[in-house]
Amino acid sequence: MKFFVKKIVAIVFLLFLTIGCLEEIDIDEGENPNTNNSNSETTNHYKRIGMHDGSFDDIIDNNSCNSVVLPVSLLANNTPLTLSSSSDYQLVIDIFNLTPINTDTIVFNFPITIMNQDYSQISITNASQLDDLSTICDVAINTNLSAINCVDIIYPINISLFNTNTNQTTIISIDKDQDLFNFMANLSINEAYSVQYPIKTTITGNVNLTVSSDSELKSIINDCIN
Repeated sequence: MKFFVKKIVAIVFLLFLTIGCLEEIDIDEGENPNTNNSNSETTNHYKRIGMHDGSFDDIIDNNSCNSVVLPVSLLANNTPLTLSSSSDYQLVIDIFNLTPINTDTIVFNFPITIMNQDYSQISITNASQLDDLSTICDVAINTNLSAINCVDIIYPINISLFNTNTNQTTIISIDKDQDLFNFMANLSINEAYSVQYPIKTTITGNVNLTVSSDSELKSIINDCIN
């Protein structure tokens, strides 16, 4: 009899646990303001935060959406250089500072490898192709599709993922930007998710902020972009 009662208690506990998960991820977007799907504005925010940020090497490619995969050989104001690590960007800066030339030039020794915002890599064989990437980047920036580089998430964060086909909830741990981007970019139409707030972020100027909701994240992004 005691075994039977314990079994009933265990079943009731699991039932409440399941209901709790479903309430946390309300699949009807709007019922819970922190519940999202693949088309949500929040999904686009997190996807852009997780994108590869190529602005760190703008000194050589003038393109904040993409970055040049090192090592790479180039001419900086006609001075030959081989850049093997990020610290070598200072070599380019030093050369640019040697003379008061109004227009500094970089000429790559093609082919070079480029990392895109989605972390894929492509081979570029000439300057024209590189210019095309810069044009695409300008469009992405003007249409709010480029990486958000003024907000950094302090990982790890957890995301509750609900599958409407299986009625199962899974807790996903995100440890880096690329994982965040891949999660948001690969959401199916049968999935809804909720970020487990609060999360910690760092914004421009090394200011730490705690974010407690999707709406707070949106407000922080709007403030730092503007």
